[in-house]
Amino acid sequence: MSNPVRVMVTIDTEEDDWGTYRPRESSVANIQLLPELAELWGRFGVRPTYLVNYPPMASAEASGVLKSVVREGRCEFGVQCHPWNTPPLRECQGRPPTMMSQLSEEENHAKLTVLTGIFQETFGFRPRSFRAGRWGLGPSVARPLSQLGYEVDLSVAPFMDWTRSGGPDYIRALRHPYRFEPSDPFVPAQDGRMVEIPTSVGFLLGPQRLSAAVRRTLERSPLARAKVLGLLDSLGICARRWISPETSSQGEMIRVARVLVRSGLRVLDLTFHSSSLLPGANPFVRSRGEKQRLLIRTERFLEFCSRKGYLFSTASEVAEEVRVGTLS
Repeated sequence: MSNPVRVMVTIDTEEDDWGTYRPRESSVANIQLLPELAELWGRFGVRPTYLVNYPPMASAEASGVLKSVVREGRCEFGVQCHPWNTPPLRECQGRPPTMMSQLSEEENHAKLTVLTGIFQETFGFRPRSFRAGRWGLGPSVARPLSQLGYEVDLSVAPFMDWTRSGGPDYIRALRHPYRFEPSDPFVPAQDGRMVEIPTSVGFLLGPQRLSAAVRRTLERSPLARAKVLGLLDSLGICARRWISPETSSQGEMIRVARVLVRSGLRVLDLTFHSSSLLPGANPFVRSRGEKQRLLIRTERFLEFCSRKGYLFSTASEVAEEVRVGTLS
């Protein structure tokens, strides 16, 4: 293959307190378990991209573990932002905003300045890659990112609509990496200052755009309440899956990968949360057995990629190829 597929592994490296959107001291016990992954990465030559948010870096114990992972090399560290627990914190009544795209450019700039500062203090270098917590990208996020020297964003989730949570609608988002200007992060720009690398979401059957349109119609119709969509999904019809061992089986991840590569995509992203290493810390892994199954699914997908001759890359490596025009 003249232009081999690149495979990223991106890990949202964050607190244990899933679904707790209140500014308070967070538990970060899952960070102690990150070294467990080293053997798996080493076996396949994976170089993961860890996207770290504020609580682990603010913890002396957790940041010590993260620094040891950095010292071992063969990985990349970037930043993730949860607006509800990243200073400066706003006073608000009721549920605080959970999407950065809901905040003003000034608020996001202040939070990203704090994150960038603590990252540099912890690791001794500047971060280049970023993902918005809950996938909440927008111009008010991208502009301060660019101003602070970030080069790569990993926040776009194709075929997903987060508007009910106050976030962006990615139903028609591009699936291919592209350069963009911070004022319009969803539109490609030939000489854009930043690079977007969307995560890998796809449908198991049928034309991708058509499947997305049909699923969206069903989700918004009375048929959704009749559980018609769930039945169709179980049959593989309008079945949307992420390349993530948290929500997809190894077979589903491989099927999505095949579909995306056949459509011309040359970058795949396997993603999960660090909290999945700690049973009970999130809804995806509630027991030791479920953790073991998650690790097996990950291993099987990496085996598939290795057999296919795909190249394991970090986010910045992929972005550099996009920037010089050797990958799209």
